[in-house]
Amino acid sequence: MKLFDLHCDTLYECCKQGKDLLENDLQLSLKKGGELEGWRQFFAVWMPDELRGEAAVEHFQRCRAYLDGQLKKHADKISLCRTAKELCEAEKQGKCAAILSVEGSAAAGGRVDGIDALYEAGVRMMTLTWNGKTEFADGVQVPYAGGLTALGRRAVRRCERLGMVVDVSHIAEHGFWDVEEVSHKPYVASHSNSKAVFDHPRNLTDRQFLAIVNRGGLVGINLYPLFLNGEKDANLDTIVRHIDHFLSLGGEEVVSIGTDFDGAEMPSCLPDVSALPRLYERLLFHRYPQTLVNRIFYQNAAHFFDRALT
Repeated sequence: MKLFDLHCDTLYECCKQGKDLLENDLQLSLKKGGELEGWRQFFAVWMPDELRGEAAVEHFQRCRAYLDGQLKKHADKISLCRTAKELCEAEKQGKCAAILSVEGSAAAGGRVDGIDALYEAGVRMMTLTWNGKTEFADGVQVPYAGGLTALGRRAVRRCERLGMVVDVSHIAEHGFWDVEEVSHKPYVASHSNSKAVFDHPRNLTDRQFLAIVNRGGLVGINLYPLFLNGEKDANLDTIVRHIDHFLSLGGEEVVSIGTDFDGAEMPSCLPDVSALPRLYERLLFHRYPQTLVNRIFYQNAAHFFDRALT
């Protein structure tokens, strides 16, 4: 089984806790994912909502420096990829093809030109907000949330010029529609589920999902039970219901995987990355064609980023 996962927080957690990417007790490690036939993984630097300005930039830089050390230490296991060509090369070498993202635009330090610095550091996808307010937009937990600020509109355009993918997971709905209005390229919801299946502020309405479909974007299925069913646990069939619904809206080339490993509690049926073949097999059990299951787990995201990361 090949995997292209649009979101995990393992980089941040390893940096914070002083753990190693190769082997650890977290939900994702290079060793736990070592049996995958091919593995492309977005590693997000999570930005706490209380960090802004220079403190946020320094936080990102600490995590980036930690990653540099891990890349040197485990050069035979993982490569940081900035282009589609580098993704293919890393995969051919049997490595985890890692791509860097930031979860929260505070990493730019509240400046549009800060996005250039992130791009130079290897960031290829930016989640515009976490749950709170940034200089660019409001997250889903901001009361009476607004949309993109004037600075945020400029930020979206700068991302597109640089070739950094815009990620709308966590952004308030007003901001989502501002992104739809301002952007010219496809965008991504890296780890978001269906609001029609379970009504949670972090999930996407059908109208939002259809906008992403029409743009040729991606939506990564999030495994956090709170977003799947509002409970402390969820089973494989609950996850399948979200996938089913998105597919019913024409999402065959859009639905992907965005686990949220090490950013949320996982369902007991999928405790870590090594358990993901259970979901793959469950989709086959539900009579999904294997070609479609392969699209969901890998090919949809691979095709998207092969075009986006030129």
